[in-house]
Amino acid sequence: MNFKGRELLLALSYMHQGEWKEMYEDIYQHRPLSQEEIDEAKRNITTPYVTILDEDYPEPLMQSYYPPFLLYYYGNLDLLKKKYRLTAIGTRTPTLYQSDTSYSLLKEVEEHFHNDLVILSGMAKGIDQSCMRAAMDQNAPAVSILGSGIDYPYPKENNGLYDYCKKEGLILSEYPLDSRPKPEHFVFRNRLLATLSMVVYCGGGKNRSGSMSTVQKAIEAGREICCLPCNVTGDDMTNSLIKDGASSILCASDLIEVLESRYGI
Repeated sequence: MNFKGRELLLALSYMHQGEWKEMYEDIYQHRPLSQEEIDEAKRNITTPYVTILDEDYPEPLMQSYYPPFLLYYYGNLDLLKKKYRLTAIGTRTPTLYQSDTSYSLLKEVEEHFHNDLVILSGMAKGIDQSCMRAAMDQNAPAVSILGSGIDYPYPKENNGLYDYCKKEGLILSEYPLDSRPKPEHFVFRNRLLATLSMVVYCGGGKNRSGSMSTVQKAIEAGREICCLPCNVTGDDMTNSLIKDGASSILCASDLIEVLESRYGI
């Protein structure tokens, strides 16, 4: 383990509030850091973190666009090594059908896997909430990847999900302390959701949305896309994705079949 390298990355993350491009520029330019700058970061940040230099850095992220130099976390980092992992994404404004069906599907799938399936999401309103609550109600592991600081759960109405992941799952963020969320952080965060599991479930979303950006990144990374069919009269990307080759999820067994096929029984 390169302790000096870890300290340098921590200092850069602290100085730039986790902004990847600013950190990259300083690394590329070989910007020297003073011992005072390093000590300030170590003094102010006590959150556990993993860097791209560490042996326990999540291997799938090496395949992502702009792999994070450093990730802050609370909880069990080993959940990212579990055999079955599912990224759950979707609209923040789902219909009752989309939210209830996603909840029921994920709850039944967790039961099949004896509550050992790891559900990853961005902890947003809507479909993310429904899928994470399915995991929480089953006492199954859940992972939240934030677009805000590791100590700034967003949105606030999901504090219960944040607390559950912190104690029974995993919270991840590239951003330190209580950094406020920025719109661009959520889109940038989606590259992590797209690569940390081999299967992505989409419970609904518009054709131009954050969910679609995650799907595009997942397709480029060779991940399997599964979609809940929607009403054909609305602006929803799931039917289009199914038409283009995504798996149609009509019942829990459909999703179970995809997971077992992709990960191996």
